[in-house]
Amino acid sequence: MDYLLNLREVTYALSEALDYVGIDDTMHGKRVAYMSAEVAKKLGWEQKRIDDLILMGMLHDCGVSSTDVHHHLVTELDWDNSQVHCIRGESLLQKVPLYHEYATTILYHHTHWDELPSSLDERTKYDANLIYLTDRIDALRVQLGSHTLHEKQAIKETILKYSDQMFSPELVNAFLSVSEADSFWYFFDAESLEGYFNEWIEVNHSVDVGFDILKSIAQMFADIVDAKSTFTAKHTYGVAAVARFLSEKQGLLIRQQETIELASFFHDLGKLRVADEVLYKDGPLDEEEKSQMNRHGFDSNVVLRKIKGFHEIAKIASMHHETLDGKGYPYHLMGDEIPIEARVLAIADIFQALVQNRPYRIGMDAEAALKIVETMRDEFKLDSSIVEILRHNLHECYLKAMQSE
Repeated sequence: MDYLLNLREVTYALSEALDYVGIDDTMHGKRVAYMSAEVAKKLGWEQKRIDDLILMGMLHDCGVSSTDVHHHLVTELDWDNSQVHCIRGESLLQKVPLYHEYATTILYHHTHWDELPSSLDERTKYDANLIYLTDRIDALRVQLGSHTLHEKQAIKETILKYSDQMFSPELVNAFLSVSEADSFWYFFDAESLEGYFNEWIEVNHSVDVGFDILKSIAQMFADIVDAKSTFTAKHTYGVAAVARFLSEKQGLLIRQQETIELASFFHDLGKLRVADEVLYKDGPLDEEEKSQMNRHGFDSNVVLRKIKGFHEIAKIASMHHETLDGKGYPYHLMGDEIPIEARVLAIADIFQALVQNRPYRIGMDAEAALKIVETMRDEFKLDSSIVEILRHNLHECYLKAMQSE
């Protein structure tokens, strides 16, 4: 089935999840996208190319899931391990038809100007180096600040110092020129950036997008989330497979089944905001850590509901930890307040987590996991009709849950 969507809006909204990785330093991707567009305008590049640069700027750090990696990237001008996330970013973008053409640029967005392969075409060289330039400007903003004339001048002098080595002289000169205007720096503020990109989104028309295209985008972000923690690597794929299977057996409409599958791939999006030390902890969480962890469904909703046409997907994704007894989170919904799609997703999420191997424990066999699910049903936490479907199709559900192991 098709979905009427503004694809610029989809990318902009989902880039908010990438911004979460910075925890306290958000909107990095949007600042890179904004600066790249302004430098490109100064150079007189065509609008289609500028639009592509904006999308690449928003997505350039899709290979970063760890707050630790983000910290290195913004606090060091030329970090030794920066290529790792470039390689991963290229791999992620290659799998998405909508973003496939950006993959090579992202692969080279931390490569020095004087080290770019001669085999690269001129456009890719300049695009990649422009993303690198603006990315490093924003890193310097973190390191030096950008509120005073002295700080702004220090950023310019540092960039100029590496002209013809790290950065193209042509791009450096364009940046120095466009950044003379005070307004260039004013747009670094969140409110100004949002207005800038809202205008860019509004001039684009919504189009019919097939489920397969949306699924490829959802899988890309599932990969980003699953990469954040070795504890839950590929968890999302198993959840989506079980949830889609249960929804089919439940006899739900195709649109409902697609909603459940997309919500499954997006359900842990908010975990990108959880600090590494909390997500990596292999012991019990304290109350403050639980509070951080328990808001991830809410944060998934915050991101997804910004996409017109995604409200139902956002709602279902955010409810995957709700239980029928009203003791779930983040909304403490009860009984019929929880739609059938969210009930399916909750059971798929629990079952997959129980059977999946984790670094700190071996996954349960299917029967042992089922017993826990049935106990939760008996405690009026889970939908009995869906648990019954799980019981009758236990072996197949187990295989689907473990398909990525």
